[in-house]
Amino acid sequence: QTPSRHPGAMIDAYDVLGIQLDCKEEDVKKAYHKMSLQYHPDKVGGGPDATKKFNEIKSARETLQDAERRKIYDTFGTDLGEERPELEVWTIGINTLLSPLGGFAMKTVMARLVLWLVGWVWIGRLFILLGFVGAGLYYWDVKIKDTSARSEEAMSLFVNLLVIDVVIVLNWLSSLLSDTVCVFYLVSEIVSAQYFFESWKISAVALVLSIFLAWLTQGWWFWIIGLEVALAVVLLIALTISSGIVRLWIDSVFTQHGEKLKEWRMSMRERRKEMEEELASLKKKNQQLQEENEQLKKRKG
Repeated sequence: QTPSRHPGAMIDAYDVLGIQLDCKEEDVKKAYHKMSLQYHPDKVGGGPDATKKFNEIKSARETLQDAERRKIYDTFGTDLGEERPELEVWTIGINTLLSPLGGFAMKTVMARLVLWLVGWVWIGRLFILLGFVGAGLYYWDVKIKDTSARSEEAMSLFVNLLVIDVVIVLNWLSSLLSDTVCVFYLVSEIVSAQYFFESWKISAVALVLSIFLAWLTQGWWFWIIGLEVALAVVLLIALTISSGIVRLWIDSVFTQHGEKLKEWRMSMRERRKEMEEELASLKKKNQQLQEENEQLKKRKG
């Protein structure tokens, strides 16, 4: 194994660094240190080929220096990157399943908490009073610390306060109406709220559906939140088991096929050696023929 070979002749990461298949971590470090100094673009004059060679050496070191990453490489014959497969399964599950479900459960808890708080008479009256104060500040365009009451920041605050006041009034009129607002909010988190404003028919259907669901779920919110939390826990357990299964599968594949991959790599090295010897022999014969041809020309001359 000679590090001076053209990159295209390299079989694997071990070959790039010029080390044995059963090398130790310290061997990887030594080989990388030696070759990174030898083939650094600044030392060999730069250029695309030099940069490509250096990056190839760097990539080989990154693949082999980490024991788990090296095991994956020796199992499948290719580098799958820094993150281990079982962790990728975990990350995908978290991002696509657990995180949305957990976020929805949290929003459900917050929505019910807000309805519980505004159910207190004195809290409701306080927010109503704050609503009148906000309306007055907006009407007279009061400025507080150079910030106008009609600025975008203040408007966002006033709109949220108005929504809370509307919920309080609806809750005073009927708990079903406040539950409808809660359901409508949760539905808008599943289906983008912009669809409700595209057509009055869609808005009407969503409102009727929200009222119906609010009627069905009255008195069941504690159990609904408990169910959401239970689903999140079950999903978390399932993701943990799935990651463990992937880890066991990788170990099983390594046990069954790791040695075969090693034998294939060794056979490729032997085959390459034979081809190099054959090529060297052909070059030698070609040189001899050229020398004989030159001698014949001299004799004829």
